[in-house]
Amino acid sequence: MARNSEEIKDSKVALVAHIVASLIYLALGICFVVLDANLVSNLVYSYSVLAVGIFFICFGAWYMIKYFFNHEYIKISNYGFTMGVILVVIGALFIFQANTISGYIDALICLIGLVLGAVMLQQSFALFHMQRGTCFVSLFFGLVSVTASVVFLLFTPWKDFGYIFYCWVYMIVIGGLSLFSLLLMAIGLHDYKKDSDRNYSRNMEDAPSTAKKAVDDSIFEDEPQDYFSDSYKTEQSSDSLFED
Repeated sequence: MARNSEEIKDSKVALVAHIVASLIYLALGICFVVLDANLVSNLVYSYSVLAVGIFFICFGAWYMIKYFFNHEYIKISNYGFTMGVILVVIGALFIFQANTISGYIDALICLIGLVLGAVMLQQSFALFHMQRGTCFVSLFFGLVSVTASVVFLLFTPWKDFGYIFYCWVYMIVIGGLSLFSLLLMAIGLHDYKKDSDRNYSRNMEDAPSTAKKAVDDSIFEDEPQDYFSDSYKTEQSSDSLFED
């Protein structure tokens, strides 16, 4: 039971991270379009690295604390503490090397878009496993997001990402598609659970009648005859005639 609750908590954390990343993507794109692009770009290049560093440190600290409080050290295959240390180190590098890393903000934005696209692909596989027709929609969203992120990562000039209109549209589209794909996943999961509960209830209703039919059929069955036992008894009785 504890293992199931732990898995649910982990999935909730990943879900929150997915929603936050999608909303930030969408909000940044809208801010670039609506507000002064120069002002937004300066803010992004000045503070986004620090924000990402703080996020990594908080997430790593959470992994390390969870590792001890949930007694995960008794599981040999659990590397939560190692993951926490790596995230904290990455966060510290982002903070103390902010000026250097800020030159790669455009690449970081594209990498986040690539991760969101990969998540959409994974959601399409999950929907396909649940036999939901919306899996093809999520698959299309994921392919579009991954392809666009790779193209922007390879062909968009760095440091110009915040000054090009189609880059803003890219962020709005990726953020919107990610949230919509997440909505399709939630609806598909809800319908899948509803169908599973309905099938379970139907099977439970059919179970008593099936059991009763099996009992009724067993009444009219002939009792099995133990031919080997009868032959053994006959042999024994015939042998006893010749005993002294």
